[in-house]
Amino acid sequence: MTFKLFPFQGVRKLISLCIMYGFVYSIVSLSLLGYAVGQTCTAPSVSIEIGQTCNDVNVQSTTGSTVTNFGTINFNSNNTALFSAFNDDLRIDNQSTGLINGQYVGVSLLLETISSINNLGTIQAVNFSFLNDATSQITNLNNSGTIRNASVGIKNEGLVSQLDNSGSITASIIGVDNWLLTGPRPQIDILNNTGILGSSTGTAISNNGVITTINNSGTLFGSYGIENDGSRSRFNNSRDLLGDNFGIVNYSRFGQIINSGTILTSLVSSVAIQNYPSGTIDLISNTGTISGASVGIKNQGGSITEIQNNGTISGFLNGIQNTSGGIINVLTNLGTIESVSGDFAVLNGTEGRIQTLNNLQGAGNSAGALTYRGSPENYNIIVRSQNNYGQIIITNPSGTTTFGIYTGSTLSKGTYSSVLYGITSSNLNNTSGTFNGFRWNLSNSSLDIWDLIVTGASTADTQQSLANTASVLQGTFTLQNSVMVNGFTYDCSLFDQRGICVSAGGRNTSVQAQGISNTSGLLIASYRLDKNNSRIGAWVDQNLSVSGPGTVQLGNSTPMIGLFGVWSQRPDGIGAEVKVSAAYGQKDTTITRQIVGTSEAGSGGSQLISQGAQVVAKYGFAVLPDVVVSPYAGVRYTQNNMGGYTEATTSAVTAPLTYSALNTNATTALAGAEARYRGIPKTTLFASAGVETDTNTTNGSYSATGITGLTPVNFNPNPVKTRPTATVGGYYDILKNQRIGVTGIYRQEPFQAVSTTTVLATYTIGL
Repeated sequence: MTFKLFPFQGVRKLISLCIMYGFVYSIVSLSLLGYAVGQTCTAPSVSIEIGQTCNDVNVQSTTGSTVTNFGTINFNSNNTALFSAFNDDLRIDNQSTGLINGQYVGVSLLLETISSINNLGTIQAVNFSFLNDATSQITNLNNSGTIRNASVGIKNEGLVSQLDNSGSITASIIGVDNWLLTGPRPQIDILNNTGILGSSTGTAISNNGVITTINNSGTLFGSYGIENDGSRSRFNNSRDLLGDNFGIVNYSRFGQIINSGTILTSLVSSVAIQNYPSGTIDLISNTGTISGASVGIKNQGGSITEIQNNGTISGFLNGIQNTSGGIINVLTNLGTIESVSGDFAVLNGTEGRIQTLNNLQGAGNSAGALTYRGSPENYNIIVRSQNNYGQIIITNPSGTTTFGIYTGSTLSKGTYSSVLYGITSSNLNNTSGTFNGFRWNLSNSSLDIWDLIVTGASTADTQQSLANTASVLQGTFTLQNSVMVNGFTYDCSLFDQRGICVSAGGRNTSVQAQGISNTSGLLIASYRLDKNNSRIGAWVDQNLSVSGPGTVQLGNSTPMIGLFGVWSQRPDGIGAEVKVSAAYGQKDTTITRQIVGTSEAGSGGSQLISQGAQVVAKYGFAVLPDVVVSPYAGVRYTQNNMGGYTEATTSAVTAPLTYSALNTNATTALAGAEARYRGIPKTTLFASAGVETDTNTTNGSYSATGITGLTPVNFNPNPVKTRPTATVGGYYDILKNQRIGVTGIYRQEPFQAVSTTTVLATYTIGL
């Protein structure tokens, strides 16, 4: 037991409580022995009506008893108005017209198991208005009336599962006393106050046991608001905690103090939250106001794990005071901490430790920079914008401080002026670093004033730049894959005496929704193997130009090449036909990242290699004299691979990225039908429609390193696995061994909302 200098602690409390307890327990003992003087109301259940008075209600050794009072219950010779012992499942209801008037005790419970106690009226006494013995358990104690006039309003020495006050609990010394000098620790699981609870000269809530949770949305008042010498997990305050000397004082273990209301003290030298050397507080979280006439929060040699401030913490001398031997592990200030007198907002005493200070107060705060005496071991500036960031004025620095950027900050390129005052390089562990892709350094703009200079690019902007670049790369991969797949259809089947066919022409392919198009020259040649036009051949597709958004540029130095072989049952296309095709393309590729916000236009080069093979079988039917219909089926395999690369470092690109290889492949099943019409002299018209389905695919990720926090971009997060295709065209025979042709091809591509259209024009000669 720690002795304190205030009237309800130490010797004074010990003497007074011993006298009161001794008298009360002597009276209780007499009651148990059957000693009672005067009129009593004793029964398993007692009901007192309006206008009726009962002296000395005594309910013992029963199960399921009820006491209902509409009238008056007075004390008798035992000085207790309502006494109950050895009951199981007792219920007490004091109605709005009811008065329970005790001398020493209003309601006294011994060896009880009580389901509920509801007070809508008045309970009063001289010493204890309500006394719950160490041997008793109460499920719910509800006061919506008045508990008054006693030294202690509610005295708990046992167990109370839930105490709800929406009325008034007032006492001269202690409003609610969860205190026992010896024996098991008393316990209140939940204490809810939405009314008025307090003491005119003492403490609103006093605890040396366990109070798991206190929820206050009413008013707590006293010389002390809350005094803790026991264990408590959480105090939630959303309204008013008013103390003359202390709002909260802690000598032992306090879990969490969560304040969205007001914790206020009024007398000179008073402290809103006081933590003594033996005290530990896990968390103080403030979004309201914590204000002491002297100090807001004083850690007098104790330990506070974390203080989070998003409101106001103030005191006439100091907002926060950490005295010698005190430890505050983390102090995060998103609001205002201030000294009303102009002293230090935060005073860290000699041998006191504030291990980490995270601070937003400064630019953009009407209170100005945070004033600090001493040195935090770690100081992290919080930045929200160029006009809203932390500034700290340090006086009497000691030791060294490690400077950093708070994790939740939002940086941009530029200069943040005067982030540190009053500190020299000898007191700083580091003056540069990186944060979310940015590089930063502290610049000593004056003797002891430091500016924060930020360069580079943010992670978020760079990530979005990668996503945008990946979208353009989708179009580039689509273009190359479409050129290759369309190449599988290339053929040359016009022969003369030497069995040779040569076709030359041009091609244009456009990628819809991407703004990418490609024009190339085309050469196809084949050699006939037999009279049925079975043949082998090859083709070359040479880029002439590629247009697009400029993010990705394809080189034109190397062509795409292909081989094919056809076995044909008949030269007129009736009957069976099998075609095998293969293709290979290699393009020099330059990728320049799109600029998004602070991101940089990093540029690098790689090679995009496309390769694949296809087998298609069809069977032609002469459905009319001039019409041949050929159903077809086949399978195709394709690969598109771009190697990894590193962007070049330039004056404009200070954070170049390094990319991993990007690979895609697909195995695809094909089915459809083709129709040819020869009814016009020297002219053949043809059309086809089909569907293709990917049976196996691998879609890689566009992945880069070089800036912390970048994540891979899924190259095709929602692939279109089943897609339509269509072809329409025709050719005209100029001479027996010469023809011109035009073909149009439409393809739905594997990427969402991406399709391609291709137009071919060829001149073919048979040799």
